[in-house]
Amino acid sequence: MLLNLKTGRIAGYNEGQEPLIYLLTTAQTVQQAGVRFVFSDGHGLATFTDWYDDLARLDEVDWAIVKAKYWPDTPEDNDRQRRKQAEFLVWQSLDWSLLHGIAVLNAAMKQRVQIILNQFPQRKQLRIAIRSNWYY
Repeated sequence: MLLNLKTGRIAGYNEGQEPLIYLLTTAQTVQQAGVRFVFSDGHGLATFTDWYDDLARLDEVDWAIVKAKYWPDTPEDNDRQRRKQAEFLVWQSLDWSLLHGIAVLNAAMKQRVQIILNQFPQRKQLRIAIRSNWYY
């Protein structure tokens, strides 16, 4: 989806990837807080994707593909695109207190996010990190 945002392949959306921010936590933090979750080993719409609610099954995710910047299907492995799109979904919402940080594309977005966070001094203040290598 991020690549589609960058290349303008999302109908009705033309802002690119800069406005997208990552809210960071860990699966372990979510579990320890008692928040319900599920995760998949691939794209959620594929009929052969499996779903799990036990972190002991995280090894079912193809982490090499998930971390890959480019992941086209190949003649030897025509399931790479589906596996790249593994998901971790939290039931209903995630409390702000469970976040560990925020990642953004660039300094301009970092400043924009900091201005917004400054409007909520009563909230846990999160570290904002520029992670341009997480984007295309």
